[in-house]
Amino acid sequence: MATRTVKLGSHEVAAEIDERYAGEPDGWGKRRLLAVKLAAKGDYNAEEIAELCGVARSHLFVWLKRAREKGLNALLKRDKPGPKEGTRHGVNPEVMGALAERLAAHQFASAEQARRWLKKEHGIERPYGTVWSWLKKLKGVLRVPRPSHSRKNPDAAEAFKSGVAEKLEALRIKAGSRVRVWFMDEARFGLHTELRRVWTLRGSRPVVARQIKYRWEYLYGALAAVSGEAHFAHLPGVSLEWDESYLRNLASSDPEAIHVLVRDQAGFHLREGDPRLPERVRVIDLPPYSPELNPCEQLWDILKDDTCNQIHETVGALRESMSATLRRYWEDSTSVLRLIGRDWFLVQLNATRKTLASV
Repeated sequence: MATRTVKLGSHEVAAEIDERYAGEPDGWGKRRLLAVKLAAKGDYNAEEIAELCGVARSHLFVWLKRAREKGLNALLKRDKPGPKEGTRHGVNPEVMGALAERLAAHQFASAEQARRWLKKEHGIERPYGTVWSWLKKLKGVLRVPRPSHSRKNPDAAEAFKSGVAEKLEALRIKAGSRVRVWFMDEARFGLHTELRRVWTLRGSRPVVARQIKYRWEYLYGALAAVSGEAHFAHLPGVSLEWDESYLRNLASSDPEAIHVLVRDQAGFHLREGDPRLPERVRVIDLPPYSPELNPCEQLWDILKDDTCNQIHETVGALRESMSATLRRYWEDSTSVLRLIGRDWFLVQLNATRKTLASV
């Protein structure tokens, strides 16, 4: 049997609705007036009105009864005051502030963990969905964290940012020399399929064929901090000998310049003062365990995004797959400069321009 339409049954009230509705600010009051307005028309049943207004049918009938018996003024009066400003369903602002602090400190891997913390620390027990909505309202999002080594010294990383100019001066490069400054790093890429996130349809779980094949090579790369050039080489491994080979090849790209490399302190990297270091190559060491200071790390991540969830039968096929991404950087300097994007580094380079002819 079809549900009968809902009628307000009070013509004198119906005449006031449009005027009151137009003057009411958005919120719970306007929603109540809309429900009464739809009922006054007599064209909709209870389910339709409840759906249009986003309320339960039980609320709808309470509102209609109040409008019939007491008028619109009573309809727009709440029996109990809502929660105070800055609260969530009666939870005081101090608790929400503590929740926001832990959210900013990456303390929750799930809304369930936040729910348990609220119950244990503050005696507040709420459903999972409620806590999830609180986290969203606090601008929380779920993201995969970037790993940071437990032995990293954050103070050393900050000190490096303000001390690059001094490190360049300490290299004692002859005034007026032509200097190229590069960020340099290397990464291993292989035939073992790397699984990463993929777009799919809501409600479905994607399945990706995965290859387990232990063959790989290393991609060496350098990004010019000012000119935006990129230099890459595929090499079979990492060692002091391969490092020397790559640095000689990089230096030959501009034989008249002195090439300053900013890179990590890996054991297979030649260090400043090593006699095997090519004549026109100098090195500035990054602080230990601070890969975020090197934009090459971002490039490796982009490459893995472009080659993930795929099967490459040979290392040559993997190279071919990587070449489209790499080409964007060796052909377009603006892509490199966007990747570098470190204002603090450029400020430090500008501080040395009195002694260096070019960087």
